[in-house]
Amino acid sequence: MKFISTLLFSLFVLISATHSQKWKILSGYSLGVPQQQMEKNIQPAHSLQGALLYQLPCHLKQLSVGVEMGIGSYASKRIDQTFQFDNNTAAVVPVNYNSNTFNVNLQTRLNLLNQKSLVIPYINVKGGLYNFFSTIYIDDPHDADGCHALEQKTIMNDKTFYWSAGGGLQIDPAIFSKTGRKGNVLIDISANTIHGGTLNYINTRHLTDAQTLTDPDGKPLQVKFINASTQAIHEHTVAQVFTSSLRLLEFRAGVVVKLD
Repeated sequence: MKFISTLLFSLFVLISATHSQKWKILSGYSLGVPQQQMEKNIQPAHSLQGALLYQLPCHLKQLSVGVEMGIGSYASKRIDQTFQFDNNTAAVVPVNYNSNTFNVNLQTRLNLLNQKSLVIPYINVKGGLYNFFSTIYIDDPHDADGCHALEQKTIMNDKTFYWSAGGGLQIDPAIFSKTGRKGNVLIDISANTIHGGTLNYINTRHLTDAQTLTDPDGKPLQVKFINASTQAIHEHTVAQVFTSSLRLLEFRAGVVVKLD
């Protein structure tokens, strides 16, 4: 959080000291498709991204640098889990799973054509921090005399550094009009590959009732329950934890607003 606050303050100072026409605001939707081992364990991540880019002056005007942040989700499920106990009894407990992402990066974008073009292809390189975090909330059981979780809220949180590279097109909507008059709002589409270090995250692709550990690469995430009648304490698996390298193939669509 201290890193993000320092970054935002530095950007504010920089914007105040430079001419506004050099700045661009980017916002849009991102679809992050898991690759390699991650593909087996989680669904695609849907996120909203926002960025601020500064166009360098003079002979470097086709090059921009800036900062970007995004927040997204790759799972939101509610499942009635049936937990079996040693005395051959069972309890049905609703369990809510919410898994999200947060990313922040510094980036460089190079336009391959000058600003006069209505369609500008570009390449970009990014580097930053990616955070995966999940909240598992365990409701009270349907049977009031059954077992209750000692800790109803469980949080999985892990982060890693990453780099990203890709390219896209910046399209002026004037290309679709007869007047051809250029504006300050542009269409932006791109594709990127994302590579990062190792992450711990819960398996949200194959959540089932009475979940058991079926994949040798996974580890059980256990929560303690207490029996309301006997006060006996048990542990039950509510999810599987996997560890793998961050690998995503990202597709984006959004807009660029020039601050002229």
